[in-house]
Amino acid sequence: MSPAEAFHPPVPAGGRWRHSLMVTVSLLFLCLTGVLLPHSDSGDVFREFLRQHPWHRGALGMLWLFVAVEAGLGLFQGSDNWRSRLRRLALVLLLPPLRMVAATGTPDGWLWIPGVGWRRTGAATSEKMEHKLAFPMLLLTLLVIPVLGVELGAGETLESRPRLAMALHLATSLIWIGFTAEFIWMTAATPQKLAYCQRHWIHLVIILLPLAAFLRTLQIVRFGRFLRAGKILRAYRLRTLSARLWRVLTLYDFLDRLRQRNPVAYCDRLERQIAELNDQIQVLQRKLNAFKNKGAIVNKQDHS
Repeated sequence: MSPAEAFHPPVPAGGRWRHSLMVTVSLLFLCLTGVLLPHSDSGDVFREFLRQHPWHRGALGMLWLFVAVEAGLGLFQGSDNWRSRLRRLALVLLLPPLRMVAATGTPDGWLWIPGVGWRRTGAATSEKMEHKLAFPMLLLTLLVIPVLGVELGAGETLESRPRLAMALHLATSLIWIGFTAEFIWMTAATPQKLAYCQRHWIHLVIILLPLAAFLRTLQIVRFGRFLRAGKILRAYRLRTLSARLWRVLTLYDFLDRLRQRNPVAYCDRLERQIAELNDQIQVLQRKLNAFKNKGAIVNKQDHS
């Protein structure tokens, strides 16, 4: 890749405004899908109203068609091989929210970020996005606390209080939409996508459980009758809350800054860490030397 391509990806001219529009359309599709899924044991009346109402189905259909047409046109504007373009087309048609990060006309390895522009996927882009999303996602995660309070406090009386049930459903939907959008963007930004999914499996569970519960309501999966998304998600939301709090603390070195308030103890701690790392380096160096000596012996025997 030439230095010019490193900063200007081979994408169609004038694509910036189109990607901004498609990010908005994809996010809107995700929102309309999110409010339709069961995220707790309440909100069934509201969700059933959305399922039966023609405007909701029509809006989802129109958004999907918009994404499909744009993706089809992008096939002829791409610069990489047709196999990659067709693969991205299949992904976008199957899961329209993926159009936030994947376009048929944009080569693999490039990501368009709203307000930032084109970035090549990799460790630097992933780290930058993680810092930008950390606090907004923390605020969204803190919404779990009042949600759990209402769920546990109101209990079985929620369905007899339709406004409270709808508010709770919208709050849990907002949490799911935020988690899903963040997961899509972070997975797209990192080159080790499978490793990212493995490290953040809790977030993946929170995303997939409402989808599985929705299939239960449609009687698509037989095992779905044993699944109650609300009860299972409560435990995972609490775990996610603690995990995200710890991640923000470590990401912004809050704990390290607190330790620096006691200079003597902080210096002692750093010296201990340096000593431990030096010990590890010496152990690795001995292993390396032993392996090299073993290899030299083997080579000598082969020559003889």
